[in-house]
Amino acid sequence: MTALRIIVCALLSVSATHLNAEEISKEHAPGLWGLRLVAFGQNFPAYPSSTDQNLTVLPIPYPVYRGKFLRFGEELETIANSQLVNANRVKLSVGLSVGFPEKSDNLSGRAGMPDLDFLVEAGPELDLTLRGGPDEYQELILSLQLRGAVSMDGFDASGRGFVFNPELEYLARNFLDSKTELRLRISPAWATSNYMDFFYGVDSEFATPERPSFDAASGYLNTEFLVGLNRKITSRLELRGSVRLWVNKGSANDVSPLYQRDYDHGIRLALFWTAWESKRRAATTD
Repeated sequence: MTALRIIVCALLSVSATHLNAEEISKEHAPGLWGLRLVAFGQNFPAYPSSTDQNLTVLPIPYPVYRGKFLRFGEELETIANSQLVNANRVKLSVGLSVGFPEKSDNLSGRAGMPDLDFLVEAGPELDLTLRGGPDEYQELILSLQLRGAVSMDGFDASGRGFVFNPELEYLARNFLDSKTELRLRISPAWATSNYMDFFYGVDSEFATPERPSFDAASGYLNTEFLVGLNRKITSRLELRGSVRLWVNKGSANDVSPLYQRDYDHGIRLALFWTAWESKRRAATTD
């Protein structure tokens, strides 16, 4: 009987410890729903290889939802993410991202051509954790992304083909201190002819002596190199910044009259302030 009592007490102790850990984890989890106010600014090329830089500054409200299968508003690059599989080191999801429109008459080389409309990209993403993990100081992730693109002119949608975009990203948490995270990323891209044509194609009706007609080809687009820092200023205020270099050299369409340079650069800064969070905690993704 004494041995049985010891075993029962031990099991109860382990169970209580497990429950207490779950309660602590849930207590520190962010709210299921939230509302952020974002001061957002970026200076990016108007399109890949464009010599025109576009400065965008937006103060926007940013709703956040952190469900177990659907999450949105946590990042600026991926607007929404629907999680299909979440194993120990493998995640499969469907992501959604957007690109800002550009007026062609404001761009050198595109005057008189159709505008570059609002671009929506969505598709599956497979994330493989090669080293570390979300609970460790360092993490190395290989992400394989396939996105279908649609341009939006008001409610008029046009299919723009597909882009394959693998990423290798390194995260260093506690980089300078416990509130700072470093991100390093390399991301080459290949696209179909429809996608390339959106940026580099010139229809005969828009051809000029300086801008001959051109049918874009599928193939290599460019490679992005990113260095980013995320800094938690307070429990409600966070600063995120990144600098980027795009290498366009070797692009499948570098002979297009709209292809202008081999290297692009950009910077993005965003200040997130959490105005409100629900008392209900976010669903775990384990």
